[in-house]
Order: sequence, then C-alpha cells, then structure tokens
Amino acid sequence: MIFFHLLDIVRHKFLIFPEGVSMNSRGTIGVLPMFSIMILAVGLMNHVIVIPPLIQDAKRDAWVSVLIILVPYMLWTSLLYYIMKKTNQELFLSWIKLNFGKLIYRIISGVFVIYLLFISSLTLKETVMWTHISYLPRTPVLMLAISMIILCSLAVHLGLEAIAITAGVLLPLIIVLGHFVMTTNLKHKNYHLLTPILENGWSTVLEGCIYVGGGSVEIITFLLIQHELKKKIRLRFLIAVSLFLILLVFGPVTGAIAEFGPFEAAELRFPAFEEWRLVEIGKYIRHVDFLSIYQWISGAFIRISFSMYLVVEILTAYNKQTKSKYVWLALLGIGLICITAGIPIKDTDYLAFLKTVYLPTSLYVITGLLIMFFIMVTISNMKRKE
Repeated sequence: MIFFHLLDIVRHKFLIFPEGVSMNSRGTIGVLPMFSIMILAVGLMNHVIVIPPLIQDAKRDAWVSVLIILVPYMLWTSLLYYIMKKTNQELFLSWIKLNFGKLIYRIISGVFVIYLLFISSLTLKETVMWTHISYLPRTPVLMLAISMIILCSLAVHLGLEAIAITAGVLLPLIIVLGHFVMTTNLKHKNYHLLTPILENGWSTVLEGCIYVGGGSVEIITFLLIQHELKKKIRLRFLIAVSLFLILLVFGPVTGAIAEFGPFEAAELRFPAFEEWRLVEIGKYIRHVDFLSIYQWISGAFIRISFSMYLVVEILTAYNKQTKSKYVWLALLGIGLICITAGIPIKDTDYLAFLKTVYLPTSLYVITGLLIMFFIMVTISNMKRKE
C-alpha cells in the first residue's frame, strides 16, 4: 500500500507519468518493464496453475509435453511478431477498426474482454483458494478477495506504467527465490524418476501439450499493449519471453516428479508450493515455505492488475468520458469479487473445468485468433500495395 502511495505522489508532484495510461498514448513502457509484466502475468499460469492438470494427466511424461510444445510455440511466437511488425505496433484494436470496420472491431474486442475476464477471475479464484487453504484458513474468502481486488484496482488506477514499475521491482527477488528453492532441493531430487518416457503412449503427452499451450498463448496480450512500447519490438525479445515461459513450466514439473515421484506429485494440489516445504538449510533452518507467498502473491497481483487494466481500457474505448473508466473499474472489481466469493465450486470441479474447458478452449480460440489476425494483416498489406 505504501508503494502505491509513493507512486501516486511521484505522479502528481513530478509528473513522471499521467493518471492512468490511455490506450491512445504511445511509448511509455520500456522493453525490460514489459518483460517483467509478461513473466509475472503469464508466468503464474505456467509456473503454478497449469502444473496440477499437466502432471495429473501426463504423469511421468509431463516434462516431455513441455519439450514437444517448444518448437510449435516458437513458430506461434514468430507469427505474433509478424503481426506486430506489419501493424507497425499501432494501437491494435484501432487498427482493426480502421481497416475492417466497427463490427469486426466490436467482435474482437468482445472476445478479448471475455478472455481477460477469465484470466482475472480464475487467477483470483486460485489465489484466494490457495491462501485460504495454506496459511489463512480462518479468514473469510470474501475478505481475501476484497483485499486483492482493492490492491489491483489501485494499480489499474495508477496506470500501466505503475504496473510495469511494480513488476520490475518484484521480479528480481522472485527469480532469486526460484533459484534458491531449485538448488536447495537438489539433494531431494531423483531424476531417474523422469524415465521411462512414453510409458503410457503419446495420448497423455499430447494432452499435456494442450495444457501447456493453453497457458502460454496468453502472450497474445502483447498486441493490446504494443503501442505502449518505447521501441520497436524485436523477434529475439519475443523468443526470449517465450523460452522463459516454457522454462517456468519445465522447472517445477521436473522438480515435482524428481522429488515426489509422478504418482504422488499428481495427487498434490499445489506441487510448486509443496517443493518449498522440503527446503532445509543446514540442521536448524526449515519451514521457509512462507517465502513462496511472496512469489505467488506478486505474480497474482501483476496478473490480475494487468488483465483488469486491459479490460477497463477496452471498455473505456467505447466511451471517451474520463469518468467511464472508474465506472468500469468499479463494476469489474465488484464482479470479480462476486464470482470468487459468491459462486461455490468444489476444487475437483474447478480442476475439471481447467482441464476440459478453459485450457483447451484458450489454446484453440487464441490460436484461431492469431491465424485470423495474420490473414487480416496480409489482406491489409495487399490493399496498400494496390
């Protein structure tokens, strides 16, 4: 809370950045801050949310699924770069409206809003669920949801630059803690448990690929903020982000299987969190799993704030009045709280929804959108040449 207060003072006193970042502005975010946002926002999906269904279905071959998806994902990322390059990193939805009319613009905007609402609501649900189970069992779920939404709403109010700065501050320690838990637990790991591979055939491996792909395609949100980047984005930057995101799946998957075995790991609800409980420093220092709270809450905060920001900006584009932004933000926050605390859902049903509905639909719909954008960009370029 203090951090956001300081950002607000800096904004008003020294005019480092304006209140909120309009989608009509350009060149406010550097490459490294954007890298931090993407790694934290999409990384939480790959590092935490995707892991349980991936290990449950692919078992010992979960890490094979991650490796197999690598090449198609690099091609997917290259296609994303092509679209960003050919649209000259303009405000993407406005580019669609200008070149293909209001109807197409409204349909695509609606799809993005629905997608981002799923991202924010599922993340809030998962975070509140984990918090309630792990370390605040007596705190009402409603209060946990309200607390998170208030913080995220403050970040959205301050704008994308504030979210980027916060992500840049949070990410370094998260990376350090990740390497810490990985190296400290080496003595508990038996990598022979990763073999034999393909013991259940290719079907489970391909199912695992769907889960990994369903989370990783979230970098399509680059299109919605490409106009905010100070410099032209390069392919190697997108490839670096994609590789980092794949590593965020590969690390905890191989770690969980090597530490717990494929069958016990499949029974764990939060494998990445359970790995922290094994950490020992000498004979006298244990129970440092509280450090995982920093990792998870940081990722959830950036992920929810970022998706809420994009939803508010897309909806505000329909109404140019400044006050409409705060109306949409308030409605969005209340809606997310109601979904999280007001809709009772069993954990087993939630996981089933992730595996059978959300992750496959995310992969197919977003990939379909990407292909459609590629066709639209090609058509637009052909018209210009004529």
